Amino acid sequence: MRKILLTFLLFTLLAQCPTCPKTATPVYAQTNPAPRPAQTTTEQVSNAELPYKYIISRSADDFVPTVSGATFAIATLADDRLDMELIFRVGQRLTYSKLTDDAPLDFKPAWINNGQDILFDSSRDKMVAIWKLTLSEGKPVLFIKAPKDGMCFDAAVSPDESQVAYTRTNFIDVGWWTMYIVPPISKVSPEQFQIIIRNVQDGSDRILTYGMMPSWSPDGKKIAYSLFDGASWSIWLADAETGQRNQVTNPVGSSDITPVWSPDGQWLAFCRVDNKSKASDIWVVRNDGTYPTQLTNTPTRGEGGPCWTDDGIYFHTDAGEGTPYDIALLEKENLPKISQTSITTMQKNVSKSRLRIEILNSTTIPKLAAKTSSLLKRNGYNVADVGNSKRERNLHKGKIYYKPGFKEQARKIAELIPGTQLLQESKKFRYDIVIVLGRNTKY
Repeated sequence: MRKILLTFLLFTLLAQCPTCPKTATPVYAQTNPAPRPAQTTTEQVSNAELPYKYIISRSADDFVPTVSGATFAIATLADDRLDMELIFRVGQRLTYSKLTDDAPLDFKPAWINNGQDILFDSSRDKMVAIWKLTLSEGKPVLFIKAPKDGMCFDAAVSPDESQVAYTRTNFIDVGWWTMYIVPPISKVSPEQFQIIIRNVQDGSDRILTYGMMPSWSPDGKKIAYSLFDGASWSIWLADAETGQRNQVTNPVGSSDITPVWSPDGQWLAFCRVDNKSKASDIWVVRNDGTYPTQLTNTPTRGEGGPCWTDDGIYFHTDAGEGTPYDIALLEKENLPKISQTSITTMQKNVSKSRLRIEILNSTTIPKLAAKTSSLLKRNGYNVADVGNSKRERNLHKGKIYYKPGFKEQARKIAELIPGTQLLQESKKFRYDIVIVLGRNTKY
């Protein structure tokens, strides 16, 4: 309900703002759509509800925290205005300082120049673009101009500050932009969103990939981002130089957005949004897509905008009963330390419908993989892919490869399939279980 009220307030504010561009119907790109993403491993769901503490809690709505030392930069909705604000924290004391206080809508701050400047989205000058504010001067200047028929927003600064990744769209819709922290899944298409990399020194741009919400890895080599596949948003990684990409999460009935890296570069924190209820929680996942873990559990509330620092994960939440959005912290010592033992236990408890299975035919027997797929589906298994084996040809006995922790599931599958199936643990496949059928599999 609160999101509905906030959206109504923002649209009302837009209608009263003479400097804001008018909402336009999205213009779909004429380029080829992005290649269909590869599938990832099964999601291991932990129904965790970790304790967190409120850092900033007041009558205003506070969003998308970003931290530099003891200073927070946030977007604040108060007195019918969406502005930038600095909050200085010393122990339990907080000191507030407004950075912008005017009619344009300002959102999503990002630090640059070693904390001396802030980049942020803004609707000022009749466009949605990225602006820079030098803290010692206090007057915003245009940093990245929006294209004629589009918007640019959500700046992410590389660790060496030589490059800025940002989102560019081929449509203008200020109402959509103001709430992109929970992006829609209708009336949009994948090719409407591009990740652009700006060279700070010469101002040149290059297109990296389709997607939005970029986030640089601590070593500056990878960019995590959200990609829309026509049904939901998922987390992907792209090489910052080549654009080579791989999928990290594969949600069902929900969308994964706003990825941010852990300080050691091994994990990603992100927000998972239920596509129907729009409730959201904070999750983490390893950067190779394994071991997704739910950190908060608020099925009727909204949590998002994670920022991972040495202190833990900061985020905004409206989980307080009857309170506005506040800034909270999942402290470092409360984040789960996932051991191989706990991971294996989680994998053993994965239901058949959540396993990701690939079936490959090594023989010349027609439709062998399709028949096996039908057999497994009738028994409640999730077959993600069917094809022919390129490495193993004309096997007599079949093979079933399984990831660590999935041996029991592989054994049960072997009992269903006609003929002899050899079991072998392997980490080299992207699926949980890969079945390579041999000649003795006869129907």
